Amino acid sequence: MLTSALLVALWAASALAEPLLTVLQANGLTNFAKWLQEDPPFDPSAAGRRVIVYAPTNQFLPRDGDVTVARRQTEGDAQRERERREKEYHAANQESVVFKRGVLVPEGSVYDTLLSDPDWVNLGPGCNQRIVEKHVGLTSAPVVLTGLGESVKVTANDIPFDDGVVRPISGVFMLPGNLSYTLPFLHADAFRDALQEAGLLSDLDNRPLITVLAPTNGAFKDAASLASAELAELLKEHVLVGVPAYTPLLTEGRTFRTLGGSKVTIELRDGIASINGAKIIAGDAIITNGVVHTIGKPTANATTATPSAVITGPATTGPLS
Repeated sequence: MLTSALLVALWAASALAEPLLTVLQANGLTNFAKWLQEDPPFDPSAAGRRVIVYAPTNQFLPRDGDVTVARRQTEGDAQRERERREKEYHAANQESVVFKRGVLVPEGSVYDTLLSDPDWVNLGPGCNQRIVEKHVGLTSAPVVLTGLGESVKVTANDIPFDDGVVRPISGVFMLPGNLSYTLPFLHADAFRDALQEAGLLSDLDNRPLITVLAPTNGAFKDAASLASAELAELLKEHVLVGVPAYTPLLTEGRTFRTLGGSKVTIELRDGIASINGAKIIAGDAIITNGVVHTIGKPTANATTATPSAVITGPATTGPLS
């Protein structure tokens, strides 16, 4: 894992960082190049593998030189530190998979980024924060799923540079928050409130390696009227423990253990994943310690089973069909 201090030192010392900036400027991604230069957070050559640098186009990253200077003179250290983390989140430590329009590409990939700050990632020792890139619906270009349920589109072909590729995108990546902060952005406030009432939310904000199946407010309204003990048990069936199960990792028949100790099974139909009868209607909202999938109804009660082995290593990265 690369520390922030090492990333800064390597950026300053290495001449290999220059080609990235040159490529960005030559291809009209000048605002992103300026943003990186303001406070360089990483050196692509120091990652040890080829890197994908996700670069917002100028349209989606407006930068006015005078305004930027004025802002940097008045902003606090916390804001500057946040921007450094945002920049690290835009670089994925991964051998490049070239995307071209009209060419069949894998349906989904999970990528480790260069973001390792524990304020933004809690996936176990040595694990950096992740993003998911996949096709959604009938879109010709993939989208990248980030924090708070936000996503951006890939807008153009990959552009090679010395240490990997630049991938133009339609916006800035959103840093992940914890579960309690994220759920309202997913219209799952009622589910969050129920977790709070059951005394589960604080643990889930801090427990590494979780997947949360969050019913929307409309889907959860009937379940919210259950007796406290029954509701608490139901809530536990909506948390998969020991692994962030990003949608590219959801394969037919794969099983996961829930917080309640039960076993749930993945079903795939027409490209849509269901977990114990509940369809995922919006997947891969990245949180600091895993991922949230929004579901259209509460899951059916799972049958109690002997807990399966917990996967604690990094999620499989790269293209997954």
